[in-house]
Amino acid sequence: MTDTSPPSLRARKKAESWSAIHEAAAALAVEHGVEGTTVEAVAAAAGVSPRTFFNYFPAKEDAVLGMRAPSLDPELLEGFSLGHDLLGQVSRLLLAVSRSAYASPDAERRRKLLQDHPSLGRRRHELMLEAEDLVRRTLAELLARDPEWAAGIGEHGVDEVARMLVMQGGVPLRFAITAEGYSPAQGLPTEDHESALALYHRLQEKLS
Repeated sequence: MTDTSPPSLRARKKAESWSAIHEAAAALAVEHGVEGTTVEAVAAAAGVSPRTFFNYFPAKEDAVLGMRAPSLDPELLEGFSLGHDLLGQVSRLLLAVSRSAYASPDAERRRKLLQDHPSLGRRRHELMLEAEDLVRRTLAELLARDPEWAAGIGEHGVDEVARMLVMQGGVPLRFAITAEGYSPAQGLPTEDHESALALYHRLQEKLS
């Protein structure tokens, strides 16, 4: 069940501090570049101490991008079934967990910063790998609890099976985001992802 209660004062203040630090970091990076932007300068512009900065962001690149460590909301696993369209479910879970890392709504500015500063692209890639690993670990736990999957497949245990499923689940995502009409600033529309999944399933049927 979704919690509809209003956020506490503490939660609101944390969100405001997070946004203030991100906005300061992004503005300084636009003006001075990522290399010319220091944690100390960001903290001063946001009105916080460098120590407080690190309570919210592990690195300045995260603050500039407005990204955070990906998370997996337990609600995403409600209705998750190992016995029905597993690859489709894994692919949708990957998309949702990857999206959780994008905390700032200013996708256009993020796209421009990524375009101008390759180091930010490397950091975003690291966060996407974290998202994949989070899904892999969660999936391995689900497989290990299921009698039909717990023994793995052949000589491959549930960890390896989960890793393969995550890699396969990522194929429709990569197909969709490399399509000609894809816009990083707008993100991946659900219908485009579902279309890529449909093609993937048809290819599986064709090749089986």
